[in-house]
Amino acid sequence: MFNESNGILSMPKKIIKTGDGSPSLYIDQLNETYHSKHGAITESDYVYIKKGFAYWLDLNNQRAPRVFEMGLGTGLNAYLSYVFALDRKVLCEYVSVEKYPLSIDEVQSLGMKDALPSPEHHHFFDQLHEVDWGQNLSQSDFVFKKLEQDFFSVALDQSFDILFYDAFGYHAQSEMWQEKALQKCYDLLQPGGVWVSYCAKGSVRRCLEKIGFSVERLEGPPGKREMLRAIK
Repeated sequence: MFNESNGILSMPKKIIKTGDGSPSLYIDQLNETYHSKHGAITESDYVYIKKGFAYWLDLNNQRAPRVFEMGLGTGLNAYLSYVFALDRKVLCEYVSVEKYPLSIDEVQSLGMKDALPSPEHHHFFDQLHEVDWGQNLSQSDFVFKKLEQDFFSVALDQSFDILFYDAFGYHAQSEMWQEKALQKCYDLLQPGGVWVSYCAKGSVRRCLEKIGFSVERLEGPPGKREMLRAIK
């Protein structure tokens, strides 16, 4: 199990190719990948865009969602959200928190941009990594901001409609899947807000329900039987 003394920032990361041809990172010390081995882009698009972002839009007439992401990682979810928001012609404010940011060198060596869809928007992938932490990046009707902070202590003066929960897995960061963290998710969301994650662990589902979420077990992305979506 991970603890602070391990230092994720200094842990060696190996580039791997996932099932759909897109790359990801693997941390041997945690036995953890940044994305599904069955397909990094496929997983992110299915879990966070189709079952999170698109689901919320289909339920709501409001066209200006606020999205919060727990775990910026490689920036894949943020990029796919940008492309999706432009395609659906919605205003979007996107805030991502990351305690252990990748360096620019790590991002560039990963080669994620070469696998991304919509090459005409690849400039945004570069920009989201290059923009200073805490500063807004505005592109079209999409406003992006990343915060280099601990999720437990980050203070935000707004609530959100959609929450992408993309922490490392339970075996690597169990504290991110327990009541304190999940309660903060609940508090960050507007009534009717959508929490979505690749996770399908029974203890996480029960904790979400205890806090007050209405929880659905959905068919998972390729290689995973189930995932969770919760509504406040």
